[in-house]
Amino acid sequence: MTIDPTDVARYLLLGAHAPDAALAARIDALRTAALRVIRPARTWRRGDLADWRARSATLALRLAGCHAVYLACGTLGAGFDALARRTAATSAADALILQAVGAAAIEAWMDETEDEIRRGLAPGETLVRRYSPGYGDLPLAAQRDLLGFLDAPRTVGVSLTDTLLMVPSKSVSALIGVRKGSA
Repeated sequence: MTIDPTDVARYLLLGAHAPDAALAARIDALRTAALRVIRPARTWRRGDLADWRARSATLALRLAGCHAVYLACGTLGAGFDALARRTAATSAADALILQAVGAAAIEAWMDETEDEIRRGLAPGETLVRRYSPGYGDLPLAAQRDLLGFLDAPRTVGVSLTDTLLMVPSKSVSALIGVRKGSA
């Protein structure tokens, strides 16, 4: 897994500004620390397209023209959360940078997950952009069914708190439509 420093800077909301030397050094150090503890995992399965379309008008729009849907979950693992807690106890600035590192890492991991799914598609099939519970009018509570369908607590170690936060915290659940032709 790679964590692109440009993506970290984007999550730090630096815009077009490049990090100065000191910030670039902190980003590099925290990327290195994160890569030592990250244990990425993922799972996915084809799901019932009709069931998911019925849950949300915005998701139905995203899945328009699709004939199948994949449900996916990815995580950086519990080691990242432990590093985040240790970092927060010593430096608020480093904790903020580390959260940006984690955001860049989980997005890169989910991009890799989509690439892996894409390699298994039939000729002429393509994926649409992933869509997660909590976007648009798809309720965050939909994660319960999505993670249950994937048996995510057992397969990748991802569960939900009573308030619907994912544990480990740097985890993503998503639906990815499949259609014929270009996305």
